[in-house]
Amino acid sequence: MSEYPVKGKKEKGKGRPLFGRRVLVTRASEQAPALIDALSKLGAESVVVPTITIIPPPSFAELDQAISELDQIDYLLLTSVNAVTAFFDRLIAQGRDARALAGLQTVVVGPKSAEALELHGIHADLMPDDYRAEGVVALLKDRVSGKRLLYPKAALARDLIPAELSAAGGKVIDPVAYTSVPPADAAGKLQQALIEGLDLLTFTASSTVQNFADLLDTKHLALAKQVPVASIGPLTSETARKLDFKVIIEPSDSTLDDMVEAIAKHFSGTQNAEHGTR
Repeated sequence: MSEYPVKGKKEKGKGRPLFGRRVLVTRASEQAPALIDALSKLGAESVVVPTITIIPPPSFAELDQAISELDQIDYLLLTSVNAVTAFFDRLIAQGRDARALAGLQTVVVGPKSAEALELHGIHADLMPDDYRAEGVVALLKDRVSGKRLLYPKAALARDLIPAELSAAGGKVIDPVAYTSVPPADAAGKLQQALIEGLDLLTFTASSTVQNFADLLDTKHLALAKQVPVASIGPLTSETARKLDFKVIIEPSDSTLDDMVEAIAKHFSGTQNAEHGTR
């Protein structure tokens, strides 16, 4: 086990609550840099082993059809950065641009999705206070009766949004925009990281947790379950706890920035606690 502060390095780690800590980053490689940078500023050594890779669905036919009928859509629901990227990739593939969204309302799940949308020159019309699918439902359920909604989704997305908004009288079109798979080389890298020692596991989606567990054999999974977990929100935490991981950090808002802030506060307040497998 390691203890904070690291002996002989107190001054160097001053004001950096993760100094001397090894933190596992499991986000998809294209999304990992923001978390790596934030952890680095706190003094952590990021051990980067993505447990998901974002890939196209088997077919874009349903999404392309929906995009071709955007003039019939009242609300466009974008519930992740990946959804924003996939939607605009297909919009551009049809020779169209952001002007095709004129006349409809754009709904994002949270600040990161809003930022991704703004990169395409569009300011989100609506964003819930609760940055989850539940928040989107609460925001829209009294607005959608008789309306048509386009919800480009992940292949493994929960049915909550289509089910609840359809029940509220909306017509929800929910084509699969992207899917994910575990990277081929992740298992060996995870095993090595666990053997070398980790002080914290970070999970930013239920799929990262499930894939992490599926990639490990019994021996290494048991080792992983000794390491504390920082989870981005309730759904991810629920998945982690069902798999017997020790979730010790969960922010009040399900955003990356809030998760990093919660990690910093936790380690600032538990400097003498035991953490990790080191």
